[in-house]
Amino acid sequence: MRQNLMNARKQAKLTQKETSDVLGVTERQYRALENGTSDGSIKLWEKLRELFGISIDSLLERTEKKKI
Repeated sequence: MRQNLMNARKQAKLTQKETSDVLGVTERQYRALENGTSDGSIKLWEKLRELFGISIDSLLERTEKKKI
């Protein structure tokens, strides 16, 4: 899960549907980005960077707990 991407969207007070509309993708495609099951195009990540004002590297960072 890309927690940073989800947090940026929530901080902007946008729903997944609203974000997908701004990006010009389906809500399903956007959900896959947040879930980390889709990588998306560089063009899409550039739009996200502009929308949220956060670097692509930070948005792509996954925050998963490691099993010990």
